[in-house]
Amino acid sequence: MPSDSNKSLFYSRYQPYDRRKRTERGMNVTLTTEESELCNFLTLLTQYMKENCPELPLVELRIAGGWVRDKLLGYECNDLDIAINSMTGCEFGEHVYNFLRLKGYAAENIHKIESNPQKSKHLETATTKIFGREVDFVNLRSEEYVEDSRIPSKVTFGTPEQDAYRRDLTINALFYNIHTRQVEDPTKKGITDLKEGLIRTPLEPYETFKDDPLRVLRCIRFASRFDFSIDETILIAVKDEQIKKAISAKVSRERIGIEVDKMIKGPHPALSIKLIHELGIYYVIFAPPQDYHGTLDDPKTAACLAKILEWLLLTSNENHLHVNLSSRTPEDIRTLYLASFLAPHKNIEILSKKKNYTSFHHVVKESLKLKSLDGLLIRDIGTQWQNAFILALICELLPKYPDVESGILKEPYNIIDKYNELVDFIIELNLQNCFNDKPIINGVIIGEIQKSVIEWQLENPGGSKRQCEDSNVDKYKNEILTWYTGLNPDSLSGNSRKPEIPPGCRHEDKIQCEIYQTILNQCNGKRQLDQDDFMKIT
Repeated sequence: MPSDSNKSLFYSRYQPYDRRKRTERGMNVTLTTEESELCNFLTLLTQYMKENCPELPLVELRIAGGWVRDKLLGYECNDLDIAINSMTGCEFGEHVYNFLRLKGYAAENIHKIESNPQKSKHLETATTKIFGREVDFVNLRSEEYVEDSRIPSKVTFGTPEQDAYRRDLTINALFYNIHTRQVEDPTKKGITDLKEGLIRTPLEPYETFKDDPLRVLRCIRFASRFDFSIDETILIAVKDEQIKKAISAKVSRERIGIEVDKMIKGPHPALSIKLIHELGIYYVIFAPPQDYHGTLDDPKTAACLAKILEWLLLTSNENHLHVNLSSRTPEDIRTLYLASFLAPHKNIEILSKKKNYTSFHHVVKESLKLKSLDGLLIRDIGTQWQNAFILALICELLPKYPDVESGILKEPYNIIDKYNELVDFIIELNLQNCFNDKPIINGVIIGEIQKSVIEWQLENPGGSKRQCEDSNVDKYKNEILTWYTGLNPDSLSGNSRKPEIPPGCRHEDKIQCEIYQTILNQCNGKRQLDQDDFMKIT
């Protein structure tokens, strides 16, 4: 099981959503004290504007999107987006600032977010803090798209209905009216889909995805986040080749990487990769390099490995996975899932003039645009031996996936026991942190010896390898004795005297024993190591 320090984080991440409780509780929004104070303040502000600024159009405020969805599901949400019907977020933000000062409250500056069509921000928005809580202001809007871009070509002020129908999912198209304190469902589908656990688009999915193909990934992410089913019409639309081409053509690799990373960090990453595989878009998302050598594996491999990993981590107390393997940090878990997601690329090499290398780094850096460090972690995961063990374990369990899925666990448990025994052996030998050990002889010393070898070769063109070794051992014997034993070389006088190894000096490695033998040969009459020497060395 996870260690105490990571336990709550681990379980909060993997806590399943209970649909039965959600349906029994009903779809109601219960405001916290802070949220109620905020809504009261905004209601007073709109009344003040109506009475004192008659030249302004009537202002209606609604909390939009994810906050409404999460509150209906019974979860708290800190992201507050206030949708305004008749002015921009920046314009309304100025009224908020002035009204806070008028009422004697602390007023923070309004942070204006300029319009930026290249980043899908066509209208100015604003953010500030009210009573210490961050709030974003944005106007209701209507959008139009062109053929070759997911960025709207035209954005105008819209009605609540127009704003709702432009959104990605029905469950994200809900509003909470601050004035009536009621949930509004303009699509007439959002509340029903929340109750039934269904992912559905407000408009026909093919046209929705043609306009903005990123919404395909958002469907997958929200389905896995809430463990919801995906509507059949979405499944059909995503499998269309035109939609797959639209994902590659219209969506930046940075945006794809952001969505994939959110899936991995979400509560059900194994479900995410399963859906990506079943929808036939694995190699659209995890695109291989153009020029490569080898064979790409079936994407089902990634889905099966992720499911086995999930099973190991969720049931570690039942399947007796060693505590040194099950106690993974959130970043470890992220790395393991990312590695399992990329498994179908394991036999692919990128051809280079200098050397061939695996495509993991390419997929992370180019196809997903994640941090380069992620690619290095996948490529060099052996430095994290527990993670490497878990990856090796899930790969060995892969042929037993049907047994894991059906609950026939005798053979999988035998494989797990084998890895547990190996971990116990590593701990018994105190090797769990050996990768942090520093070399006894550093690079500077080795460089000096190599330089001496070259000098000897130049001075003795016909000399043999053994003569070179003898010359340099004789030249450096005092330094070598100091490096390896910590002894004062002057204390080694006479052939009959052998050096004492100080307590705690470790010479486990066979090569070290051979070097020590050479030292004794040179310093003590070329005698062989006896049992006492080996006891002290090992």
